[in-house]
Amino acid sequence: MQVRSETRRNHGSSCGQNTCEALRKSKERADFLVYHDVLTGLPNRAFLLEHLPSMLAGADRHNEKVALLFLNLDHFKNINDSLGHASGDVVLKKVAERLKKCSRKQDVLIRLGADEFVTALGGIRDGAEAAVAAERIRKVVAEEFRVEGYSLSTTCSIGISLFPEHGTDPESLLKEADLALCCAKENGRSCWRFFTPDLNAKALERMTLENGLRHAIASEQFFIEYQPQVNLATGRIVGSEALLRWRHPELGLVPPNTFIPVAEKCGEIVRIGEWVLREACAQARQWQEQGVAGLPVAVNVSAVQFRQQSFPDTVKNVLRDTGLDAGMLELELTESLLLADADVVPSVMQRLREMGVNLAIDDFGSGYCGLNYLRQFQFCKLKIDRVFVQALGQSSYDDAITAAIIGVARILKMKVIAECAETEGQVHFLREHGCDEVQGYYFSKPLSADNFAERVLSQCN
Repeated sequence: MQVRSETRRNHGSSCGQNTCEALRKSKERADFLVYHDVLTGLPNRAFLLEHLPSMLAGADRHNEKVALLFLNLDHFKNINDSLGHASGDVVLKKVAERLKKCSRKQDVLIRLGADEFVTALGGIRDGAEAAVAAERIRKVVAEEFRVEGYSLSTTCSIGISLFPEHGTDPESLLKEADLALCCAKENGRSCWRFFTPDLNAKALERMTLENGLRHAIASEQFFIEYQPQVNLATGRIVGSEALLRWRHPELGLVPPNTFIPVAEKCGEIVRIGEWVLREACAQARQWQEQGVAGLPVAVNVSAVQFRQQSFPDTVKNVLRDTGLDAGMLELELTESLLLADADVVPSVMQRLREMGVNLAIDDFGSGYCGLNYLRQFQFCKLKIDRVFVQALGQSSYDDAITAAIIGVARILKMKVIAECAETEGQVHFLREHGCDEVQGYYFSKPLSADNFAERVLSQCN
């Protein structure tokens, strides 16, 4: 009995020790996760924000600088979409290992989240050292990866902020490095950019526009003008292009090339695009009731809007609700739209053609659209990019390109329209080379709906 009792005591002691060890390891794991990323094992944002203040204070004492390098992998989503998230995780771990090799002992490297990393460079003398480090990182990340038998490559964009020039606290430096990162992405990616004060102004402007766009429809700040499209042979108006305008209550009239890109980035362009489509179709139907019949209305379609699988249904519903015949609607699509989402574009275009909607390719010559796209998608009209039209008579090169575009369109039995015609010389060239239609200030500026109707009715008298 005594032996059993001793055994029982030893067993209990062993269980207690195991429990304590398990609790200790669990606590260590919990403590680790507070300050580290599970996937890569790198420190996380909490770690950076806790350690960066002392890093900045040390730099201040020694009259040194600290640089924050905010790194984002370019188009990383493509790897996840094509090979799966497991392969994407492998790439992230390999990137983390490469970044570790680029880091010095005094640097702090963290994974901020998703495909974002931040390196805090301590003890540097000037921005040039930060630039050297950023370029080294950019090249290291761009080297090929081997993942599950595949050879992959990815690039990165980097934004850089400096202490004390750009900020004196961690949150400000992170924010400014993030703004610089956005600048790097907008400048073609696979590059690095320093923060500059004007980036703050641009960010504030973008935020103001985004907030305004969300309320512009309900507040009736949008309106549409219609630019006449003129037949070059007869001089008569044969159609119109609907042009969106935004009168902001504080900023005044905001140019489309300023607010349209912002609307595309924040996602508001889908809602705005549907509003324009509905307003333009309703107006075209109203013109018919006023005796302005047989004139199609052209509406520009954003790439973001067109990529929606539901877009054909939207068009169908708008035509049904407004009572406009599909043949009186012309959708203008850009070259860049055709080159993206090859799986979506053909099916959407096919459904639109089956509905009887006319399709035109806008700004032709500004992108990389090949002749195969013109044949494959069977456009009814081709619009020559304004750059070539405005250069007519000034450059033999642009003259030759414009003449060639008109020739190709005629071979493919497509109508040709030129935009932004402003001089008699430009109009003469287009007429002589067989361009069908033209729009621009030479004939008319964009008009209100009522003025457009008056102009068309006057040519009938």
